[in-house]
Amino acid sequence: MRLLIVTDIHGRPSAHHCLSHCLPGVQQSVARTVSLCDLLGVNHTGERLHRELVENDGFIRAAERLVGLAEFADVALGYSAGGTVLWHSVLHGLTVDRLICISSTRLREVRASTMPKPALVVFGENDPSRPPDCWAKGSAVRSYTVPDAGHDFYAAEGPARRLCLARIAGFLNLV
Repeated sequence: MRLLIVTDIHGRPSAHHCLSHCLPGVQQSVARTVSLCDLLGVNHTGERLHRELVENDGFIRAAERLVGLAEFADVALGYSAGGTVLWHSVLHGLTVDRLICISSTRLREVRASTMPKPALVVFGENDPSRPPDCWAKGSAVRSYTVPDAGHDFYAAEGPARRLCLARIAGFLNLV
């Protein structure tokens, strides 16, 4: 399996802590990890990078750059803003079989029905910025809300991360 991973605004998770490392049968996969700061050609992270994405068409610029850099991926996995960049990249021609967006709350600003590929989006129940529960209804996008989880549940071991992994494994038919 070829994986394309795009990190969040803090450069998380590290390659070793990516959810993909915990999926059955994925250990022999070829993975490429790309950071948002590399896609935008900037040296900052955190809130400053977030402002660059939001205020200066950064999501679209990063998406277009990723389309030019990335080769085909069986699965694209993005964390928070990285998932939003991947979403836009697919809409701009990135070739993937499946898309997984974890805590990509800016997706609330797009229509789920625009996604032409099988997609899974996962949000923490306690994340106030997640799209409304009806956001993916009527589309081919599968949405899952992790109970009792905040925005960056993917960054720490625990029950929320395990629930997310189970959903991803099911989406990828690994169970």
